[in-house]
Amino acid sequence: MGFLTNGPVDPGVILPFLAAVVLIELTPGPNMGWLARVSLSQGRTAGLAAVVGITLGLTLWMLAAAFGLTEIVLAWPALYQAIRWAGVGFLFWLAWEAWKGEGGPARPAPQTRDRRRALFLRGLTANLLNPKAALFYIALLPGFMRQDYGPALPRR
Repeated sequence: MGFLTNGPVDPGVILPFLAAVVLIELTPGPNMGWLARVSLSQGRTAGLAAVVGITLGLTLWMLAAAFGLTEIVLAWPALYQAIRWAGVGFLFWLAWEAWKGEGGPARPAPQTRDRRRALFLRGLTANLLNPKAALFYIALLPGFMRQDYGPALPRR
């Protein structure tokens, strides 16, 4: 219990932070549209595999922000630009895949372990390369951190 009371996050702001995250995540956007499409065309287990990938991607951004990514991005903006351009490349790849018509609702892929793994990885990749997700956690999370705790990463 000592980490919760003496850790980097003030326990009094955990609920407001979680409320902000839930409101942002429940706002319809590309993730929700994709999840609806996957779930309707390929079934519940496919949708759940995608949800787990998306959730892990967002969790990794939250942990990175909690452990000092904000300071790294402020010190080295090229990191944010690299994430942003990797995300652009990923969107072009998704557009190419959609244009070719692979795995659309008219031809749902069979429910195999490999297909669920592919959906998990797509959800994970889409969120790790999502500059909006990165910016959300990098900008929002430090406002909920204790100012007297010090940086999560040591300074040189």
